[in-house]
Amino acid sequence: MKESKIYIRVDGGPEIGLGHLVRCMALAHMLKDDFEINFVSKEIPDNISEDILNQGFLVKRIDSEQDIFSYLSGKEIVVVDHYGLDSAYQENIKRRGSKLICIDDLHNKLFYADLIINHAPGITPEDYKAQTYTQFALGLDYALLRPEFLKAAKQKKINKEVNTVFVCFGGSDLKNITERCLNVLLGMDKFERIIVVVGSSHQKVRQIKEIAAGNKEVDFYHSIDAKKMLELMKISDLAIVPSSGILLEALSLGLKIISGMYVENQRYVFENYNKEGVFVSAGNFSKEDILLAVNKLISQSSAPLVDIDGHSALRINKYFQRIMIEDDVVLRTAGKEDLEITFQWANNSVVRAHSFTRGEIELIDHSEWFMNKLNNSGCYYLIAQLDKKVIGSIRFDINNDEAVINFLVDPQFHRQGFGIIILKKGLENLKSRYSYLKYVIGYVMKDNIASIKAFQRLGYNIFSEDGNYKFIKELN
Repeated sequence: MKESKIYIRVDGGPEIGLGHLVRCMALAHMLKDDFEINFVSKEIPDNISEDILNQGFLVKRIDSEQDIFSYLSGKEIVVVDHYGLDSAYQENIKRRGSKLICIDDLHNKLFYADLIINHAPGITPEDYKAQTYTQFALGLDYALLRPEFLKAAKQKKINKEVNTVFVCFGGSDLKNITERCLNVLLGMDKFERIIVVVGSSHQKVRQIKEIAAGNKEVDFYHSIDAKKMLELMKISDLAIVPSSGILLEALSLGLKIISGMYVENQRYVFENYNKEGVFVSAGNFSKEDILLAVNKLISQSSAPLVDIDGHSALRINKYFQRIMIEDDVVLRTAGKEDLEITFQWANNSVVRAHSFTRGEIELIDHSEWFMNKLNNSGCYYLIAQLDKKVIGSIRFDINNDEAVINFLVDPQFHRQGFGIIILKKGLENLKSRYSYLKYVIGYVMKDNIASIKAFQRLGYNIFSEDGNYKFIKELN
């Protein structure tokens, strides 16, 4: 039995669509080997609930938002993928002691999350108002794709002539853009095959099915699984899809794409991908815009390649694993007893390789330096421990309203994610002790990839300085 639990707060249905549920199911598959996954929903179609259960996950239906708190002990991760839940809801989860992860497209509120996942391009931590401790998993490296599409993304993409068109507008398509698009394509008489897929919550299934029955080039599919969806998209040359999760699936396969937006929550995805030029825009999917987009795309020789490498599951799983062990890492004030271990670190070849001062250090010199740091009121020096074993350190040298950071992980604990934990917890301790500080600054050599990633994931601003890097974070 898996000890670590994840509760995913997500809804879906005819009015709000099924996109949040689909991407949360993708996330669940990324984590299922290491966590017990529980979907918590007020609104969820019966067939989707059954599908979740059949895939080995649990479903908990709630009547009010307060019901979720009866499940929380403070030792679990709560994932929130819901536009309607506010900052106070997030703060309440954190007060229970639970870890909080938010999947978000809108960055329109104050976040209390330990981690924010947003796989749209062009988004940076500066777009969010979040906490000092908040980590960020932004961009296509963290694409929430179903397993079938992650596997396909690793394969070579081949651009084709446009003979077969794939059309899908998600699970509900309240504006019935599917039918509008189908009528435009049939009127052009340019395609050998038109594949139309509608979801389980689509309200106009009968009308679209009748159109398909009267046109031999149209193949109609209703409420299909991911395997069938992949099969149909792989035999297609062009996908006409909204700027939602299905856009990522089409991009992962290297298809030529026409996309647009018809609800406000698609705006940032649409605008950012449109800037990247990865699809031909159909605006809000009016008949005129669809027709113009199709004609424009047909004239293009190839589809732009998008770097979805299929390894986002591994990256996201590492975040979750690291978040679960954060509380096992304890920071304490450095003392005389740490002289020997810090001297060992100072002369370790791996540590020295990423230090600005690389020469060998004598014990007498290190002892003098170390004791000066301990006795300096402008130095906040902490030692990191895991199960009482020293695993690293973090030091803040304070000058007026700024603090310069130096942190390291004992080489025997490298590549286990402890660097970002030490940096995150050290910053929390600093902020609680020195509330007047406005900025923290870190200097990193250009080849110190681990430290660079740690600063970036915690939302530090990066600047180039003398061929290396300077990271700055404003303390809110």
